[in-house]
Amino acid sequence: MSPPSHPRQVGVGFTAVLLASILLIDLALLAVREDMSMLTTYWSSVGATAGLLAVSPLRRWVVVVPLAFGLPLGACLAYAVPLGDAVLISGSHVAQAVLVAAVLTNLGRRRARVDSIPDLARLTAAAVLGGLLSVAVETQARVDQLPASTDLAVQVCSQHALSVLLLGVVVLATRDGWGERLRGAPVLLGIQTASLLAVLALVFAPVDSAPLTFAPIPILVWAAIAFDLRVVSWQLLGMAAAVTLATAGGRGPFADEVVRPELVGSITMGYIACAALFTLPLAAIVSQRRVLMERVVSDEQLFRRTFTESPLGMVLMRGRAGALEITEVNTAAVQILGAPTAELEGRRFTDLVATLDHREHVFEGLLSRETDAWHGQASVLGRPGSRVDLAIAAIASADGSRVFSAQLLDQTQQHDSIRRLEAAHKLTDATLDTTASIIVVTDDSGTIVRVNAATKEITGYDEATLVGARIWETPLAALTRSETEAMFLWPNRSGFAMVRERQSYTAAGDPVRLVWNNNVVRDETGTPSYAVLTGVDVTAERSSTGLMAHLLQASIATALIGIDVTGRITVFNAGATHMLGYSAEEMIGQPFVGILEPSQLLVRTGAVGDREAFLCLIGMIGKRDESSARDWTWRTRSGHELIVSMTLSVTDDDVEDRVGFLCVGRDVTEQREGQETLVAALEKERTAVERLRALDRAKDEFVSTVSHELRTPVTSILGYTELLLDGDVVEPHPQQASMLETIARSSHRLIAICNDLLLLSGFEQREALANRETYDLREAIGVAEEFAKAAAAQRPLTVTFEAPEEPVMVSGDRSQLDRVFINLVSNAIKFTPDDGTVDIRLTNDDRLGAVITVGDTGIGIHQDDQDLVFQRFYRTDTAQSMAIPGTGLGLSIVAGIVDAHGGTIAVDSTPGEGTTFTVSLPVVA
Repeated sequence: MSPPSHPRQVGVGFTAVLLASILLIDLALLAVREDMSMLTTYWSSVGATAGLLAVSPLRRWVVVVPLAFGLPLGACLAYAVPLGDAVLISGSHVAQAVLVAAVLTNLGRRRARVDSIPDLARLTAAAVLGGLLSVAVETQARVDQLPASTDLAVQVCSQHALSVLLLGVVVLATRDGWGERLRGAPVLLGIQTASLLAVLALVFAPVDSAPLTFAPIPILVWAAIAFDLRVVSWQLLGMAAAVTLATAGGRGPFADEVVRPELVGSITMGYIACAALFTLPLAAIVSQRRVLMERVVSDEQLFRRTFTESPLGMVLMRGRAGALEITEVNTAAVQILGAPTAELEGRRFTDLVATLDHREHVFEGLLSRETDAWHGQASVLGRPGSRVDLAIAAIASADGSRVFSAQLLDQTQQHDSIRRLEAAHKLTDATLDTTASIIVVTDDSGTIVRVNAATKEITGYDEATLVGARIWETPLAALTRSETEAMFLWPNRSGFAMVRERQSYTAAGDPVRLVWNNNVVRDETGTPSYAVLTGVDVTAERSSTGLMAHLLQASIATALIGIDVTGRITVFNAGATHMLGYSAEEMIGQPFVGILEPSQLLVRTGAVGDREAFLCLIGMIGKRDESSARDWTWRTRSGHELIVSMTLSVTDDDVEDRVGFLCVGRDVTEQREGQETLVAALEKERTAVERLRALDRAKDEFVSTVSHELRTPVTSILGYTELLLDGDVVEPHPQQASMLETIARSSHRLIAICNDLLLLSGFEQREALANRETYDLREAIGVAEEFAKAAAAQRPLTVTFEAPEEPVMVSGDRSQLDRVFINLVSNAIKFTPDDGTVDIRLTNDDRLGAVITVGDTGIGIHQDDQDLVFQRFYRTDTAQSMAIPGTGLGLSIVAGIVDAHGGTIAVDSTPGEGTTFTVSLPVVA
């Protein structure tokens, strides 16, 4: 143990005792100085003064030094010592004491000690230096009192050095043991002290006892071995006093007449110094050994107690047969390893414990001295799932072999707790991240420390944006600053809103309605440390709730009536109030069947009571969620009856199948009356249509009859006219010829009209084509081309024809199909002005079949006329205004022929730009 860096401070009482001792010593020695001659001239108080300064702190020297100078000075003056000599003697004493104290304490930076050989050596050296210092002073004061200056210097140096050696050791040893019990048994101390006194009396009582001069030394050695340094120092001091007094009295071996008188003092001092130098180091060595043994015993006891009572598992092992063999275990190790001590001692450590990383070479490295220590995780083989913190270190034993110490700390519960904590954290993280509500965690200052994933999904703000911000500074508007402070300062105060609804805004600036619920998390002392805020997005709910409230209160014509499972009205909207005249307050709680007409309800349900009738009504829903709409008669407040189209539907939730029913009623009284009127009107219209159809059939029959009857006489007229023109009967006159030609042309035209009428009549009656055959439409293109050349021979028109190289085969009447081409080409030429263009094209389309397009750059057809051009006798206003001849039957005939052949015809025209007719006919392979 290292000494303290400053001298040990002593109390005022100890200092006063030493000062008093210095004064008494000086007075006593001055009193006997004549009797003792030059043997003990003022040497005793120097050692006491040096010891007092050595044990006093530096700040006390300013008091101790003047007192140490004044006490000897006063004693000398009390015994009539000359003032100059008294001052010289006192100053010499103080200077020597200061020098010794400075050497012992290293100028106050260390503690003055005498419990070791180096400390005694330092004290001896300081004593010698002090003696040499006194020589330079006192030899000048007493040079006339000694026979020679050399003897005086030796005597003065010896006297003061021995004073420091004896009294300094007494002071320092007494200081270190002040208030402590003496070592050894008191009886043994008494025996040893008595033995010392007896030996001193035996040696120094007689006049001549030279053979026994060193007999007291073994007794002092006995004290050095059996007791502490205090006993030895006091016995040495007592022996020195006894030897000095005996020698001064002419007794003892040093008072022999053989010894010169001037050498008696030096011999006596040398004897005392030898006894001190022989016993004091031995006492110091024994004291040190005793302290070391006590420390060893204490350390062993401490180790044994630490080993036995340690909460850590302690195992001592030796390396035997290439393995670590257990020699000793403590109670904690027995509990960790799970076996009694008797079973553990002598077993191999590797049979009980395995490292978690299976590094078995660790034990081999410890045995082979490659490593001195190892620390890691291990498991006990007899305890599956255990976790032990293991540390092994090599300890050198006295015989040179290696002993190993293993410390085991059972971490199983901590490991399981950590795993459960980690699992809880993972569960918490998963819960936070999968919760569809906003979760925000703040510390006690309102700073956000965590948010869950739903926060970004709902608000658009991610964790990086929100964490670190104050909750009242974010757009979430969960808490204000005052509310946050109140929540942590008074978390249970009355009136603090734990649930509130706030308007917030998303990162995109959209408003969102959030219902916030907050709670505080407390630490182990009960102090709120965190706040957890949960926000539920109720924007859609509030919107739908507002819409529903608005819908129920809106003035709509539809009646919405909510009904509970007992048949009582729970909701009565404004539409129902408007329809029936009852207010919602009047109808809520009333039976629903009360608004239905009783006789009708009885006929349809057969129930008498309200409850039974309601059960029959909801029974009409069946397994469906809504009943079919049915007209019922409702009675209004004024007694009027309304026809209402009513449906019943089931309202349910996730907890209960049925929580009620909803009736939706729409007033259809006027509609039903209108329907009856419409039905009557439609019946009249149907009768009129049938009559028109009969008239149309009669007209067709009339036209067919008239056309047939007209064609016969006209044919006769035409035949006779041709005979007259040919001159077979008589040569006609030139003027008659022109008349006959006019008659012939009119006859031909009348016959053509009759043929067209007969043809239309036949197609409308869906008569089968008599002359159906497979026909190549390219031939019809050829017929139309010849007709076009003749018709356009006298006009500047461009007429083009285009047909594919492959045959385009259709099934139909050849003559009728030729008529389609001729009529379309005739119309195109007739309605195209001079310098125009007429384009006739035939193609074979895989999807449409045979496609005939006849386009021109003529006058065109207005959009309003395009749907009417295929009607019989219809002529456009343009054709009539331009006096273009025609009967209005050509396109009607074309449409009839195309329809009879299973084809289609379409027109696309722009007035002033031209017209295109497109005919599609099915082809045959």
